[in-house]
Amino acid sequence: MPLRFKLSDCTGCKLCQLACSAVHDGVFNPEKARLKMTHEYNSDGIKIRSSSCIMCGKCENACLTGGIKSNGRWMVVDNDKCTGCGKCVEVCPTNILYLDADNNTIICDLCGGDPECIKWCPKDVITLWEKEPKK
Repeated sequence: MPLRFKLSDCTGCKLCQLACSAVHDGVFNPEKARLKMTHEYNSDGIKIRSSSCIMCGKCENACLTGGIKSNGRWMVVDNDKCTGCGKCVEVCPTNILYLDADNNTIICDLCGGDPECIKWCPKDVITLWEKEPKK
């Protein structure tokens, strides 16, 4: 159940990233967030891009120890199994996975199904995207 972004409404406040880092790491630091909003300014104005886990499963397939699994709604990291090899980081198509200072894999867990990034966004830019079941 990945996040969906309506970037045309994003103001660039980064409250989503601040909420994420506060909930997971106890600090207001956008660099520690499990989603990223990037802003580029040029002669045409502002260009906003989002990056988050898309639940593609490539990290799960790349993990040699079974340390990353999908629970059907988001990816779960078992830090007891994770060796910090970084294979998951290498294959992530959105470049959102990273290893923390302890070599633990960091990935969005949707705050246990109640994402703080969605609650903190003043413009309702972020929603959950329920994928259609495969037929």
